Amino acid sequence: MSVFDAVIVGGGIIGASAASHLAAAGFSTVLLEQGDFAGATSGRSSRLQHCGLTYFSPGRSLANFLFHPKLALHSIDHAARSMRERSAFVRATPERVRPLTFFAPLYKDGSIPVWKARLGLNLLEKLDPGGVSLDIRHIPPAEVRHHPALTHLRDAGDLYGVLSFTEYQFDWPERICLDTILHARDAGAVTRNYVRVDKVERTSDQFWTVTAVDLRTDLAFTVKAKAFVNAAGAWIDHVARAGNLPIPRLNQGAKGTNIMVRLPEAFRGQGFETIMRDGDPFYVIPWDDLHYFGPMDAAVEPTAENFRTRDEEISHLLAEMNHLFPTLQLGRKDVLYTWSGVRPRTFDPQAPMGGMTSELHDFSRRGVPAYVTYSGGLIMTHRHAGRAITAAVGSQIQPSGASRPLTYAARPPITGPQDTDELPMAAIRHGATHEDARTLTDMLFRRVKTGWGERMGADTVDDVADGVRDITGWSAAEARRQAGDYRDFLAREFNFPLANS
Repeated sequence: MSVFDAVIVGGGIIGASAASHLAAAGFSTVLLEQGDFAGATSGRSSRLQHCGLTYFSPGRSLANFLFHPKLALHSIDHAARSMRERSAFVRATPERVRPLTFFAPLYKDGSIPVWKARLGLNLLEKLDPGGVSLDIRHIPPAEVRHHPALTHLRDAGDLYGVLSFTEYQFDWPERICLDTILHARDAGAVTRNYVRVDKVERTSDQFWTVTAVDLRTDLAFTVKAKAFVNAAGAWIDHVARAGNLPIPRLNQGAKGTNIMVRLPEAFRGQGFETIMRDGDPFYVIPWDDLHYFGPMDAAVEPTAENFRTRDEEISHLLAEMNHLFPTLQLGRKDVLYTWSGVRPRTFDPQAPMGGMTSELHDFSRRGVPAYVTYSGGLIMTHRHAGRAITAAVGSQIQPSGASRPLTYAARPPITGPQDTDELPMAAIRHGATHEDARTLTDMLFRRVKTGWGERMGADTVDDVADGVRDITGWSAAEARRQAGDYRDFLAREFNFPLANS
């Protein structure tokens, strides 16, 4: 039985950040993940290092702020945190983000009031003095008429104008999570994927004991730790129930659905932020030479089936896109693929899809010693979460080792002489050998980003399967089966054949 200072359950971006910060602070740390690292929430985010404007969204009216001052304070606090973390990430890890010009159309019908958009953006900059600028600019109607992409907007005659500002996009969030996992390892943490946690208990010797099964070998094992960190994202309540712990409900599941398409060249590299006709936020976001749009939010319980896109959701998003850009007239034939993201939201009985707050929960003062969890975790503020979790653990136990340097640097890319853009084989083989990639999905979505391309790796997966056989031990027949499983995964989870049917 292995003994650690801290055990973390959950290998998404919050668990990875906690492991990296804890290990750097000198805590002996083990992280256990049921699937692959970044395989759920962290791999299906909006991919924006969002400036925080959504915290001042139309649904959060001035009246709500006046009559619910706590809501106003929460919104301002989270917006300030988003801006600070945006600046910190862009400056510390520029290789993992790219700037995008975003446009917010301002209509006379008041869908986004001009005063509110301007006030929100100006307030955001004041919340982060000296931070990375938003580059706010107002484009008057006369200029809109001559902008190639903006001419596609609906009801040009009803525009007050368009606000433009700079957002930053995570270039492949899964790799950010993997980098963080590897930094944790470098600092001494043990990180294991494909481990199912069966039992969590606080034993009489004042340790947390976790009983788990290695899904690669089907062998059971046990770890003990002085502190327990529940970083399971949308599944934090499931982990608490596994230990029969007196923990209240903390997560409220939601999903956000997005559609990937290829838009005209005039749109390349440019994004849009507005609201749908039902009042929910709506984004059109560049991804290399493609765009994805959404999200369509829905309240769901966190199960695999509930995070699959339904036909009615596709139809709804296409209708909203065509309402915003009536000249495009997008249809099912234009859909390359879809995905539904897992959204961990902090439980709020007054909000059908949960609250928009990210919260640390320390239960040491509520009868559950050295138990820390985090709800509503976001990739854009994951480093803040790692610091907060480490501070909470450090308030209850002392690290057993010496501190080590904490780094946020991007890991250098692995390249080989035979690599192509479609088939970065050196990095794929490195992932299978040194980064715990088990399946072709692990390799193509999270060790390289081929899976997020227009063809999603469907045209190269046979070559990949054959190219890692010497590492995985697959026979030729097994490699073909694995490639077939990968294509089935694309069809099931991304509606991939939809574009070709």
